[in-house]
Amino acid sequence: MVENIICPKCGFKQNDGTECLKCGIVFKKFDPLKNIPLPADKKARPYPGYSDAGESFDNADRWIYPVRKKTPTKASNGVYRTGKYFIIGLMAFFFFYMVIKRSSWCFLDYVNLPFHESGHIIFGFFGETISFLGGTFSQLMWPAILIVYFLRKKDQLATSFCLFWFGENFLNISKYIADARSMTLPLVGGGIHDWNFLLGKWHMLKYDHVIANVVLVFGIVIMTGSMIWAFFAKPKKNEHNENSFV
Repeated sequence: MVENIICPKCGFKQNDGTECLKCGIVFKKFDPLKNIPLPADKKARPYPGYSDAGESFDNADRWIYPVRKKTPTKASNGVYRTGKYFIIGLMAFFFFYMVIKRSSWCFLDYVNLPFHESGHIIFGFFGETISFLGGTFSQLMWPAILIVYFLRKKDQLATSFCLFWFGENFLNISKYIADARSMTLPLVGGGIHDWNFLLGKWHMLKYDHVIANVVLVFGIVIMTGSMIWAFFAKPKKNEHNENSFV
């Protein structure tokens, strides 16, 4: 028997045919440029769109050379740092404004108000007590959702900012709790004061200032931690290029 065909991929010898009897490639469709053996120190990547989870990527024609990494330019570094320090400065401004002027109404309180009011509607189906707590739950729920979202995206700066917003809500909540007995804060629609009702029901109305101060301190700790995290936050990296910014 005369062996006159050698498979260009696996080296198997056979008499005739359009396909390799061993590895199964079609000779006419075989592209040797895609099957250059990779050096041992190179990390190969599967072709985009390849989704056969049952295959272990052992075949060389499933791989291509990795994209050459680029070093971030000074311009990209500068843009990221400028945005980062602007956000930190904004966080610091709101932090000191709200902590020093705790009794004053802040711009962020107007941002939190729609989330608070929507919470009464969302949680209104779970009974009277949960309905009154719903405003506070909702204020904390939405920034918490964003924290989880940006954590999954591995965006540290955005996560730290959402954590700051999460902590800031505790300052807003503490003002509402401290007002439980005096009830001097204006209420949307002139309804029932959430924390006057809740603390009264739990026979804790006389402790409104104590509870408010605990909530305040908790919020300050979270906000402080978020600013420290933002300062040390690293830029998000492109999954195809570990050194490029998104």
